[in-house]
Amino acid sequence: MRSLFLKNLFLLQGLNLVVKPIWILLIDRMANNLLGTAYGEYYIVLNLSLVFGVLLDIGIQSFNNTHVASDPLFFKKNLKTLVSLKLIFSLLYFGIVFTLGWVKQVNVSLLMIVAASQIVTSFILYFRSNINGLHHYKIDSFLSVSDKFFGIILCVLLYWFQWINVYYFASAQLLALCFTLLIAMLYNIKFYAQIEAMSYKVNTTEVKLLIRKSLPFALLFALMGLYTRVDVVLMNILLDNPNYYSSLYAQSYRFLDASSMFAMLFAGLLLPMFAKLLANNEDVKPLTKTATTILLLTALVVGLGSMFYNERIMKMMYDYADVSVWQYSSQTFKIIMLSFIPMALIFVFSTLLTAQKDIYYLILFAATALIVNLLLNFILIPKHNIIGAAVATLVTQSVFALLCLFRCFHLYHFKLSFSLVMRYLLFIICLFGVFFFVKAIGNTILSLGLFVIFSVLLSILLKLINPHTFVNFLKNKAQ
Repeated sequence: MRSLFLKNLFLLQGLNLVVKPIWILLIDRMANNLLGTAYGEYYIVLNLSLVFGVLLDIGIQSFNNTHVASDPLFFKKNLKTLVSLKLIFSLLYFGIVFTLGWVKQVNVSLLMIVAASQIVTSFILYFRSNINGLHHYKIDSFLSVSDKFFGIILCVLLYWFQWINVYYFASAQLLALCFTLLIAMLYNIKFYAQIEAMSYKVNTTEVKLLIRKSLPFALLFALMGLYTRVDVVLMNILLDNPNYYSSLYAQSYRFLDASSMFAMLFAGLLLPMFAKLLANNEDVKPLTKTATTILLLTALVVGLGSMFYNERIMKMMYDYADVSVWQYSSQTFKIIMLSFIPMALIFVFSTLLTAQKDIYYLILFAATALIVNLLLNFILIPKHNIIGAAVATLVTQSVFALLCLFRCFHLYHFKLSFSLVMRYLLFIICLFGVFFFVKAIGNTILSLGLFVIFSVLLSILLKLINPHTFVNFLKNKAQ
């Protein structure tokens, strides 16, 4: 299982490392620079639509992925019912978001485009959960980047012809998502060759049963979505000139989104694998250790590297007319990127708990994290603006990560050796030393590149990763 995980991980990450950085760090960044406060308005609308995104899924994606991985017949039995159910909830979502946007007097036209994108995304994720659950990981890997690939092409055309408009930018993403939806849907039809689009009746009993079973998943992802995205919504309430602050906040959060996409791909691969191992009563420790090692080391390098190079990265990526704004934005970036370290643990251990169907505790942990997040945001945002929101994000992610970690150690009797802890601490200390060694290099990209290279060498020297073991996994020789 570890070999399968690593093979598909390399394919998945390879595709994402090519496509998604181009989207986030070039296309989306250029939109932020060119649109200014209009991008801040778009970012507020985007987060508002994401907060209510749970209505589109009610936990169906995770619930479906887990069950399809355990029993492929679940896909054939429930495809029609779940698609019908998602259509109903899409209409409900669209109605609620439209009403809220009209009441709150946000840009309703822009909100409708973004909301439509969320609906299409929801269907893509559902169809991908079938593909992933059936263990067609290569297809799922390509689908994970296809929307950004199409989006890059469309937005390059927009920039080339100088059609710089927030509506065009949002519409290009919607069109790219529609292309991906068509591909994902065709693959689902291929795997379910006997599907007849207009010749079935929805079994209301099955619908009620599925809703009842998926509601705990829905509550969980609603709570997680709230504590992740509510900060931008609160800025719109608590701050004057929220579009300006949201635009600055988006500059930093963009990098956290990019990093979390990298980690989220792990979760997408891990969930069906964990589910299969648990269904077969097999040991989850080896796969958990492999995933944790890769993600935690990556998160430490990314988080600490962002802290070290915060001002240089922000100056390289954005145009600042005011030095004080640059320094202010850089401080926000430094704090936000440290959040990636606890998030890395969340993507492993919350996924394991989801596969275990330990939903009660996950809901309890997410509710605790949401309470912490709301309290901190209401206190810190009025006083410290986006820096306060960044601190709230770091604390919230840390709380949820620790709770998930403790629960998994209790359930699976994981053991943390003193030697391993000391090696990780030494790794962190050495990263500080590496930075002080390479920081004098004037070229930021070269300095960052050397920092990453030395970090990889350090992880090998400290025996945190073993290249030979990884090669053996890829050759199916893992014991």
